[in-house]
Amino acid sequence: MDPTVILNSTFQTGLLIKQIVEDVKANQQQCKRLSERIEAINDNLQSRKGQELKRPELKKSLDNFSHCIQDCLNFVAQFKDDTWASKLWKVLKNHTYKDQFVELNARLSQCAADLNLGINLKQIFDHTLDGKDQKVDLSYIESKIDKIAEAIEKTNAQQCEQYKNNREYMKQRFQSLKYSLQQDIMKIRDPVRANEITEEGREFLHIPYYDLGLKQRIGHGGFADVYRGTWLSQHHEVAIKLIRIQYLDDTIRKDFVNEISLLHLVLA
Repeated sequence: MDPTVILNSTFQTGLLIKQIVEDVKANQQQCKRLSERIEAINDNLQSRKGQELKRPELKKSLDNFSHCIQDCLNFVAQFKDDTWASKLWKVLKNHTYKDQFVELNARLSQCAADLNLGINLKQIFDHTLDGKDQKVDLSYIESKIDKIAEAIEKTNAQQCEQYKNNREYMKQRFQSLKYSLQQDIMKIRDPVRANEITEEGREFLHIPYYDLGLKQRIGHGGFADVYRGTWLSQHHEVAIKLIRIQYLDDTIRKDFVNEISLLHLVLA
């Protein structure tokens, strides 16, 4: 393909990315940074003379750049979604797509280097800015936790129809969902703690409270009640033991987790 045609295509794709980024529902700052870097490369290429762009060694580099920004377009387009709450939920579950942003920015930087643009790559592709952008995007999601949880609860309303009159259960379910979101944010911010949680998760199956439906109390004790219930997402009948704990610090929690792990090993 003629280099001029490729250049026109990359310029149009860059404009489309810029338009989409203005309306993304998640990772706004990181998407904007990606778009600005594409624009900087395109602006430099647009200033090149036609004959200069037709050099054989630039043809492959232009092709690579064209493929790269097409991938960028497909990537940022997924964040332009009317169901913003489910999108933010997905972003959290995918650790804000950090690895994908790193990969695309690295590819863009390599394209700029291969094209020999004569621009300050260290300034344009400053990794400290990427870290700051991620923190800004994560803080935005954190500020919307209540709204995300409420929206997801509305989406799951049919699933919880039989429990809607049980205010205490619905309140606890909401708090469980909110806690799950907070845990996702914490794991992104604290890799060490995230690894500890991952290791703990391997010891036995963890089912969040919001994914359990209480049906009938079948046992009662001084410190706990046992219910017949449903594992909602899997449609399984389960027994649920609710333990009454007034205060749960890290030590008590670890002892509790160890007790469950031991019980799991005995029953396995």
